[in-house]
Amino acid sequence: MRARVPAALFSAIAIAAVGCSGGASQPPATPAGDPTAAISAGLKEWEIKLDSNVGLAGTLTFTIKNNGDETHEFVVVKTDLAADKLPVVDDKVSEDAVEAVDEIEDIKPGTTETLVLEGLAPGRYVVICNLLGHYGKGMRADVTVK
Repeated sequence: MRARVPAALFSAIAIAAVGCSGGASQPPATPAGDPTAAISAGLKEWEIKLDSNVGLAGTLTFTIKNNGDETHEFVVVKTDLAADKLPVVDDKVSEDAVEAVDEIEDIKPGTTETLVLEGLAPGRYVVICNLLGHYGKGMRADVTVK
């Protein structure tokens, strides 16, 4: 005689197996402590996704793709503040109150731009879209340069 597996236990096992099978695979972010000289950034309403949050001091290249429906910009700021703690005035980060390193403005939907930063010192940085309201809606990410 075969042992019967209760239906609830069978369902729980099936759900766990599906949960562990993964889904669409995403390239893994570079782990902390493993700096890279090139970071890919995806922009869309209302997020900035980086394939790594650890960059290499010296020359660091950002390849920025606007996957959204609106025009965005990509501003690199050197700061000891967390990405969500930058000073905001009139629904934008006050670029006079932070150390803006470089930027690319007017990144149209569906386009890709490249920003090469040379002589970049180790430290904490934040990348943002600083168009009116975009930072406040979540278009920001922390980057550590080693």
